[in-house]
Amino acid sequence: MSGLTAVTALALGATLMAAPSASAVGSSACTENIKDATLPVVQWDHADMYTSPSFKSKVKKSVFAGNKVRVYCTAKHGSWYYGKFGKTKGWMEEHAFF
Repeated sequence: MSGLTAVTALALGATLMAAPSASAVGSSACTENIKDATLPVVQWDHADMYTSPSFKSKVKKSVFAGNKVRVYCTAKHGSWYYGKFGKTKGWMEEHAFF
């Protein structure tokens, strides 16, 4: 669509699509649901929350030891947990909690 404005492109019948967010993997990577669990962070002084269940993904937030994370599910045979801390949702590796 180079050289066209969005309005012109729409007038010509083009469809605009929003790119997925960085956290698009979200809970879609879950392999096992967890019912109503809140876990305290016990790893050293903090543990990182990632955009996907991989150390290669972007860090969304650091959660300090003693804080509690609401967890919803796991992935990769329970080695990653998807949860929420404050308003941020993301993935934390199991050693953050155990």
